[in-house]
Amino acid sequence: MRIGILSDSHDNRTTARDALSLFLREKVATVLHLGDVCSPSVLDPFCAAAVPILGVFGNNDEDRQGMQAVSGNGFERGPRVLILDGRKILMSHSFDELQGTIGGGGFDLILFGHTHRPLTMRVGKAVVINPGEACGFTSGRPTCAVVDLGTMGTRILDIDNGAGLYQYPVESESW
Repeated sequence: MRIGILSDSHDNRTTARDALSLFLREKVATVLHLGDVCSPSVLDPFCAAAVPILGVFGNNDEDRQGMQAVSGNGFERGPRVLILDGRKILMSHSFDELQGTIGGGGFDLILFGHTHRPLTMRVGKAVVINPGEACGFTSGRPTCAVVDLGTMGTRILDIDNGAGLYQYPVESESW
């Protein structure tokens, strides 16, 4: 099962739609959003495409009821723990929110956003990802991530052109 990961859309509907197109090409089953969607209408294309979107609220998500209405109650306050395809996932908008939860949690995947900077690394058995910023406002480069939960292969992708920016670990030709 492949999942798409977004953070910090900051009301940029264009890059959110482009991310959805990229996720559809990558055949993701679910999208996880790490907060700062800002306007619920950013989520509309995901729902229209029947792509499940689950997330955590960010510090700029003021219309939380609207986000819940559009996503089918798919968002929660972080930190949030999910089990997808047998993988234990911890997600939050900011890394600081994860501090009391990370230790000893047996997580396979730890996700956070807020910094607008992409990151992939491994801490123990967990793959840690910040997909960067979907909006592209700070860096000029909108990014997202795709994770194959079967292999835990991870790629940070440029939303504008779908090019891989970072990959962890190196994947096989079929990826």
